[in-house]
Amino acid sequence: MTLRGCGSAALFVSAAFLAWLSFGVTVEMETFVGLRPNDVGFALFFAVLAAGAALCGLRLAGRRSVLALAATVCLAAALAWRLHTIAPALHCWDHNTVGRNDDGSYDCFDL
Repeated sequence: MTLRGCGSAALFVSAAFLAWLSFGVTVEMETFVGLRPNDVGFALFFAVLAAGAALCGLRLAGRRSVLALAATVCLAAALAWRLHTIAPALHCWDHNTVGRNDDGSYDCFDL
């Protein structure tokens, strides 16, 4: 394996970890009804970093790397799902607490 391949693999591992971290930071907020700290900004930040790392890994691997393209597509699908799940809470961007309702919507609070 070349140095470019190892670097690309390290970037994809980093991207996968950041995507996992993006999911994990808001799991409590998305699972239970009630007031929770607003961690949507962190989730979005980690998702953007994961997308950047995946694109850098694809760029480093080269255009003809099928494995890098497949990893990028898988990470893009995971990040699209991530953005879909946090989209209802994005309007609470500047509030420090969110309340999840039974229907999946969020109310914004400053406590």
